[in-house]
Amino acid sequence: MKNDTKFYSSKEVAKRLSIQPVTVRKYSQMLEDKGVSFKKDEKGWREYSEDHIAFLEYLCNMKSMGKSLEESANHIAMLYRANLSIAQPAISLHEPNILIEFMKVQHEFNEKLVAQLEKIEQRQMERDHNLMQVLLETQEVKKELVATQQKKWWRLWQ
Repeated sequence: MKNDTKFYSSKEVAKRLSIQPVTVRKYSQMLEDKGVSFKKDEKGWREYSEDHIAFLEYLCNMKSMGKSLEESANHIAMLYRANLSIAQPAISLHEPNILIEFMKVQHEFNEKLVAQLEKIEQRQMERDHNLMQVLLETQEVKKELVATQQKKWWRLWQ
């Protein structure tokens, strides 16, 4: 987060989200338990950034859609740990040219991703092939060792 980020109290967040301050604190505690960190003031009270408010708003929305608080908090914490945002995109997708440009960029990204996945798959297939060759060679060597160590029938009584 930037140094010029504005922080809000739980009371301000509650007013903004139209919920009780105690609910904000409860949800924040659940998120903290899942690994989301909050800035705290000198009194140890949580201070909320816009990202935190977005997390709490998303939690409220998921709850209103019938998701459990536990499931919602886990989902938000996973996004937080992956450093993903649930904020609205910076560009409006309602303008046709921007949407087409976005789709082109996304398509290029998808093609690069598919190419990388194909390279990885090819490397894995080569690795598997090499591993199988080594295993077969090892089995052949073991068979040869066993064959040379077997006693000939005329040496059984020696």
